[in-house]
Amino acid sequence: MRSNSFILITAGIIFALFTEFTFVTANDEFNVERLPIGNPETKYTFCAVKLNQIFDTASNTTISLNQLAERLKQYRIVMVGEGHTSDEHHIVELAVIKSLVESGHKVCLALEMFTPAQQQALDDYIKGEYPKEEFWDKAGWYDSWGYNTRYYQRIFDYALEHKIRLYGVNVDRKYATMARLGTLHELSEQEVKSLPEIDTTDVEHRFLIKNFMEGMDATQPDMFRNLYRAQSLWDAAMGEGAMKAAKENPDAIIVVLAGGGHVMYNLGIGKIIIKRSPFSFASVIPVDIPEKKEESVMMKIKKSIKKESKSDDKSNEDKAQKSSKTKGMPSKMMKSMAIPDTIPSKIVIRSLADFLWGVPDHEGKTKYPGFGFTVDDKDGKGFAIKRVIPESIAEEKDLKKNDIILSVDGHDFMTKNELRKYLGIKNWDDMIRFEILRDNETRSIEFKIEWKKKEN
Repeated sequence: MRSNSFILITAGIIFALFTEFTFVTANDEFNVERLPIGNPETKYTFCAVKLNQIFDTASNTTISLNQLAERLKQYRIVMVGEGHTSDEHHIVELAVIKSLVESGHKVCLALEMFTPAQQQALDDYIKGEYPKEEFWDKAGWYDSWGYNTRYYQRIFDYALEHKIRLYGVNVDRKYATMARLGTLHELSEQEVKSLPEIDTTDVEHRFLIKNFMEGMDATQPDMFRNLYRAQSLWDAAMGEGAMKAAKENPDAIIVVLAGGGHVMYNLGIGKIIIKRSPFSFASVIPVDIPEKKEESVMMKIKKSIKKESKSDDKSNEDKAQKSSKTKGMPSKMMKSMAIPDTIPSKIVIRSLADFLWGVPDHEGKTKYPGFGFTVDDKDGKGFAIKRVIPESIAEEKDLKKNDIILSVDGHDFMTKNELRKYLGIKNWDDMIRFEILRDNETRSIEFKIEWKKKEN
């Protein structure tokens, strides 16, 4: 899983990494792209998703972006799954939004990144009540989300330009944290009523999350149970938030932007919409496709068989052409075997989503670097590091829990949001210097921000 992200971890390291929606590869024990769950008509059938192409899983065909927009217009809610630090996924989100707007449809966005408490700031942004440069602070981005704003800038610029209404549909982080800790019973009656009903009864949805958690239910059942409750709370909040937006805008298509784990197989947000509303919906999932991949044993066997039979195929074709009935008419089957499809693709289960969009897989390298640590609010001289994510840049460069960050590149910061903003403008191969206090001793840690491919 990707660990090079400077992220706000509100429900523990494991679940924050899960919401990154980085699929497990085919060589791993758990592959969440190939589970026999979801749509009963397609959950036992594989399909090949090709790079830079859109696959309609219902018709089992490849379609154009214009055709996608034409098919999506029949739905009231369209869910688009994302990996929060995948630029390619955000390009897909914007393309879906633009295709609908430019084909003449009114669109509203339901956003995992915000809660209803931030609604006024979102409304004021679209009305132009404050400069767009102030959006991240006014809307409380770093308090509710925290991922690099550059991944989302184009989407919010487009929304402002076209006056697309934005809805915050996530739940306040404190409730998700309480669900993870198993303390929701401590809430007041009024607080309980403010939360959506948590549904943990869906067997297939639970199985999906078990796979994301790599079998945690077998080794740490209590932790899994609470994490699953938090996941179900998120799904319920976003599903009901999308339904609310649809009710308030009966002439609009509501496009939900959320982590792919909430969208896959139509089992998260989708199940909430099915059970609690009459609204039709569809899902779009970007599928990361490597341009080069290691061949499986089965693929090597297939190539070997094909090579061995090549001379026989050629002989059969020559005989067919000499036949009076087939002279000059090569076998279509043998012709197709002779011309391999060179477009990179990935095999996934058809029930993964209604529409699958093949995007380049950059082998875990994000467009913008993340450092992999979180900090407390400033106390005294600086910011105490409260968590360092394993295998992150921070861990590799010897930043440790309880280190106090005094400055970065000589800059002092008044708030941790200012610190986050500064780190967010750094690029790969930039130099960076942390001045820290460790064991009452001031140290300087300076390094080039380099990406290193993680070994499986």
